Amino acid sequence: MENAITPKAPRKVTLINRLGYGMGNFIGGGALSISSAWRMFFYTTYCGLKIWQATLIFAIGTYMDVFDNPIMGFITDNFNATKLGQKFGRRRFFIAISIPLMLFYPILWIRGQSFIYYILTYIMYELIYTVFNVPYKTLPVEMTEDYETRQYLSGYMSVFGKVAGFVTAALPGLCFMWLGKTNPFAYQAAVITYAILMAISAACVYFTSWEKDKSEVKIENDTEGSVFQALKKMFIDVFSTLRIRSFRWHLGMYLFGFGGEWLYSAINTYFFIFVLNRSNTFVSGINSLSNICQLVSTFVFMWICARLGRTSGAYSIALCVSIGTMIAYVVVWATGLTGVTWLILGISAIYGFVTGGVYYIPWANYGYMADVDEIVTNRRREGIYSGAQTMAGKLIRASSLVVLGWVLSATHLVEDATVQPMSAKYGLIGLLLVGVCGLQLLGMWASKHMKVNEKTQGIIVDEVARVRNGGSKADVKPEVKAVVEELTGFKYEDCFGNNNVGYHNKHKKNDKLNLKSV
Repeated sequence: MENAITPKAPRKVTLINRLGYGMGNFIGGGALSISSAWRMFFYTTYCGLKIWQATLIFAIGTYMDVFDNPIMGFITDNFNATKLGQKFGRRRFFIAISIPLMLFYPILWIRGQSFIYYILTYIMYELIYTVFNVPYKTLPVEMTEDYETRQYLSGYMSVFGKVAGFVTAALPGLCFMWLGKTNPFAYQAAVITYAILMAISAACVYFTSWEKDKSEVKIENDTEGSVFQALKKMFIDVFSTLRIRSFRWHLGMYLFGFGGEWLYSAINTYFFIFVLNRSNTFVSGINSLSNICQLVSTFVFMWICARLGRTSGAYSIALCVSIGTMIAYVVVWATGLTGVTWLILGISAIYGFVTGGVYYIPWANYGYMADVDEIVTNRRREGIYSGAQTMAGKLIRASSLVVLGWVLSATHLVEDATVQPMSAKYGLIGLLLVGVCGLQLLGMWASKHMKVNEKTQGIIVDEVARVRNGGSKADVKPEVKAVVEELTGFKYEDCFGNNNVGYHNKHKKNDKLNLKSV
């Protein structure tokens, strides 16, 4: 058949490649860990900002990411059309330029600046992070089509995220001990050290990864060179991802499960210090313990997903236990057991263990969304999916921070105070029980509908390969057809580009059956 292609022998993903790729999450997991646990506390305690100002900074920067993440995904999907993309790669070019930009991070942690300064520096860092993160998340799909190999790449990403979380949790505590518990420069010493680690991590990703060969990637020159058409294509493509059934349920797992974790990370410093009456060094130690447990559990969940090929059940169990630990923290406060250190440590260890699964499983599933999408659209849109997922994550994270700021302001949390009124404590407890637990219950509900697993993903990949290499759609096996329709939400006859999903240039012939595009 004219459209049939002979695939090149795939490169082998070695341990070095797994480690190098995983190092990239020192940037996401580590910086996010410091920011979630300490930056709002730093703003309100050492920079003289009101709680509403601190949350507004996070909200503005994060809401802007709702737009720049899909733009970045669109750019990387189409960057092969440029000379730079042809020479350096459509994804890895941006990873390369982000290496020196990581050294910008400490500028966010300078005290005594204006409200506008903190907004602008936060927005700038979020843009730098997007330049790295969106192409970074596409690399497992670029590097291999093998289910188990992708699981391990995603697993190593999660593992290094936990290592980064441990390092970033420990760094402030060590700096507090060396420089003093109330010394604001302790934060700056920690973030300068971490900025250097982030630059090294980005370099490791660049030198140990690769992309699909240029010959395997279709350059979609279907916007006629128009900037307006290019932007139109981008937004149509991004929102079209929601038409894929598996991606909708995947987003539910990711947004609600992660949303609960993000909200907890944003309030846990306030909760431990003001509700459980613990010191900032104790908070640093708790966060370190939690990240050690997450590191161990990530290996466990990686094995479950790679070997058993199941994710939804394990995800629901992890979220259920996480909800139990939130309730346990409140019980510790209500029964006056805040001085029982071993009890708080035990709850934190359990929380840390199950959190490894909550973080790992959605990203393990993410790698298969582009495979499901390909059978519908006959296109490879990893960048669009990375941008869409990151955009959605930023949206719920920003929204949760707005709610956090509103609740803490409404319950009269006092900035730069060592003791808070009872109303503020009730506000923090309410956020824990209603906010965190409520989001995680929704995550459990979404996971019940996720049907992508090792078996079904393999069926999708094999069917795309069969048709691409000359097989007739009329010869599809009934069981394969059923899987395709279950995962995509489309009739089999409407797949392979025979639909209006995504951007279509009305002035150009719709290449519905050209399965050479990968």
